[in-house]
Amino acid sequence: MGGSRGRVGVVVTLALMAALTGCGASGGRDDGSVEGAESSSTSAPAETRQPPSLSPTPTPSREAADGTDVGACFDGSCEIAVSKPTRVKVDSRFRVPNLRVTKITADTVVVESSGPGTFLRTSLAEGGTGIQNGIGFRLKSLESGTAVLEFFAG
Repeated sequence: MGGSRGRVGVVVTLALMAALTGCGASGGRDDGSVEGAESSSTSAPAETRQPPSLSPTPTPSREAADGTDVGACFDGSCEIAVSKPTRVKVDSRFRVPNLRVTKITADTVVVESSGPGTFLRTSLAEGGTGIQNGIGFRLKSLESGTAVLEFFAG
């Protein structure tokens, strides 16, 4: 008879579990709270995500104030676009008798100057600034093989 008591105990236990969980008949809610009680969390509308903007991203301007006119640099103040090795003639007061843009790569521009007993070379990345004797220069932009260089008295 000990075996039948075990079966009865299992059946009673299962019946009690069913009664206590309520199977939805005790007025309970799915979230475990009692009907009529305030929920501990407020339901907010689902957050919706907007797709990323499909408008084109603005590209940096390659236009230079003086275009490709290297003659505008003679006074030491200009902004020119250069896409190949170029000589930039400036007044002798800057002490750079042979100022040249010698190399343009995808990410750097090389500016050189030379004179009797002097050779100077500066390599610039976009946004970089250099100075050789009395003239300074800044690589304002570099895109598709065209560099926009600003020259100024240093």
